[in-house]
Amino acid sequence: MDIGFYRYSLLNRGGDRLIVEYANHLAVSGHTVTIHVKRLNTMFTIHPNVHIQKVPCPGKAGFLFYGALRRFCHDIMVVDIIHLPLLLSIRNRVIYYAQADDMEYYDNALLRKAIDMLYTIYFRAGKPIISMSQHLTEIFNKRYAVHNVHTIKTGIDHATFYPEPDEELIASKKRSRAIVFMARGDAYRKGRDTALGVFEVLNKDAIAGLELWVCGNFVDENRYSFPVRNFGVVTDIRLRQILSSADIFFYPSRHEGFGLFPLEAMACGCVVVTTDAIPYARTTSSILTSNVGDIHDLTRSISTLIMDETVLKNLKTRAREESKKYDLSRSKIAFEFALSEIVKDKKYAHRH
Repeated sequence: MDIGFYRYSLLNRGGDRLIVEYANHLAVSGHTVTIHVKRLNTMFTIHPNVHIQKVPCPGKAGFLFYGALRRFCHDIMVVDIIHLPLLLSIRNRVIYYAQADDMEYYDNALLRKAIDMLYTIYFRAGKPIISMSQHLTEIFNKRYAVHNVHTIKTGIDHATFYPEPDEELIASKKRSRAIVFMARGDAYRKGRDTALGVFEVLNKDAIAGLELWVCGNFVDENRYSFPVRNFGVVTDIRLRQILSSADIFFYPSRHEGFGLFPLEAMACGCVVVTTDAIPYARTTSSILTSNVGDIHDLTRSISTLIMDETVLKNLKTRAREESKKYDLSRSKIAFEFALSEIVKDKKYAHRH
C-alpha cells in the first residue's frame, strides 16, 4: 500500500507516538509511507523509510485549505481529528483513525456542538473508521449508531518501557515518595487544574515525605513546601528512568480515547492514580481511580500510597504484571490489517 498521514503537528504526545509507531511499522513491512505535517518537533524516532513532507501553507487555515484542495498520490490518507476527513475526502480517499472523542477537547458548548455536527455528517456517510479502543467505539455507537468500525486494542512498547531505576534519582529522593506528573499543552482535557488543586491540598495538609517530578511544561518550584523538580521534555530513555525511579504516576485526565502514559508508567513500576476517564482504570486492580475532577478523593489516594509502604509495594508489583496485557506489537499488526481491508474494499473507493 501507499499510505499518507496528514497531521498539523507531530510532537511528543501519546497520539503522536502511535502515529510514529504505526508509520514505522508500515514502512518496515514494505509499504510506502509519507507523513504530511505542518509542525514537526518530536523526540520519537521516525524510521528512515518514512517520508516526511512539510505542509507549505502558513497557519492552521492554510493547513486545512491545503488538505482540502490537494490530491495526494496515496492509496489512502489517514487522519485522526474529525475536522479533516470531510475536507480531504473532496479529492482523496480518507480513513478516520479515532484516537479520542474530539468533542472532549473543548469546554465551550458551541464548539462542542460544531464537532458533534462534523461527527454526525461523517458517520451518516457510513464510511469505515479505525478506533483505538473498545471504549471509544462504544461512545460512537451510543451517540451515532456507527457501524463498520475496526477496533484495535492499543498497547505499549515493552522494549521501551520496563524497570530501569536511575541510581542518582533514587539517592536524591532519599526516603521520599516521588510523584510523576505529565504537564501537557492540552491542559483542560488532561486535568491540569485538577492536578494543581490536588497539589495545593497536599501542600496545605503538609503531607511529609513526597516529591513532585514534572515532565513537560514547567511547574513553579517555589509554589509548594515539598520539593518540585522539572525535567522538561525528555527522551523515552530518560522517561523510563524517571518512571522507574518514582513511585506514583498522577494522571487526572478529563477524557481519554485510551491512555498510553499510565500503562507505560505501570510497566516501569509506578502505581497509577487517575480518573475514570481512563477506559481500563476501573477494571485494573493496581490503579487507584477517582471520579473526574474529584480533588479530595485523588488526594486521599496519593496520601495513602505515601504513608502506607505495604500498599505501595504490593500495587507496584501488580502494576507491572497488569501492563503486560497491552502489547504494541499486536496493535501494529491490527492497524496494518485494518488499513489493508479498507483499501481493498471497492465499496469505499474514492471516485476522482
